[in-house]
Amino acid sequence: MLHGAGGQGPGMASLTGLDRRGPQAGFVVVFPDGIGRVWNDSRGTASLKRREHVDDVAFLQALVTRLVADGRAAGEHIYLTGISNGALMSEHLARHGLLPVAGIGLVAGPGTQTSRAAMPHPARPCTVVIFAGTSDPLIPYAGGPIGPLGRLVQRRGGGTTDRGLVVPAEVTALDWAAANGIHAAAVSEVLPTPPGDLPVTRVSWQSTGRPPVLLYRIDGGGHTWPGGGQYLPTRIVGSVARTLDATGLLLERFAT
Repeated sequence: MLHGAGGQGPGMASLTGLDRRGPQAGFVVVFPDGIGRVWNDSRGTASLKRREHVDDVAFLQALVTRLVADGRAAGEHIYLTGISNGALMSEHLARHGLLPVAGIGLVAGPGTQTSRAAMPHPARPCTVVIFAGTSDPLIPYAGGPIGPLGRLVQRRGGGTTDRGLVVPAEVTALDWAAANGIHAAAVSEVLPTPPGDLPVTRVSWQSTGRPPVLLYRIDGGGHTWPGGGQYLPTRIVGSVARTLDATGLLLERFAT
């Protein structure tokens, strides 16, 4: 579970509940910390210059190797998930085949244009679950410039606005559907939500014997973890879908 820029592992455990719910579902969940509270997701922008000599890929590869060697993890059942910068890092690792993952969960971060340009077609199939808000003020649903990540992170990053470009959520989903060998058309379903909560549409690409791709489009949703707390004011990160349980949906999908 990879935190976003400015975050740390314990905060992600609290936000997602994966420290409790993961083991209950049979998963060992690890919450690593990126140096400087950020991951080098290969954007190549000025805002990440300070990370040029920090090899996050090697660190995460070594972490997985150690967990498998210690008998804490099964090498054929490695899953990555993250929010924001952590999601961008997860997609980069999976797209380039840098870790042998069976699935990825991307929350408010479907992938960077730089990573996609270097590897237009994902290296190997895997299950993909994406949660993206159409009103995300930091990672635009339709793609484009990555916005400022809050005042605190702006100060740590030197105040630069050069934060790279993000891939549209639906383009990332289509990339992975093709990589997974799914040729069937997408199926859209509006999920039931209680009055006052944000509308959610699940778009799925599925084919028998192929890893599925699921996109949860949250209309009016912000830069948040669905079902988690409002960790920053809505004026900074937007609104959270309160009843969409991202943690439960990821665990359910990865367990199948």
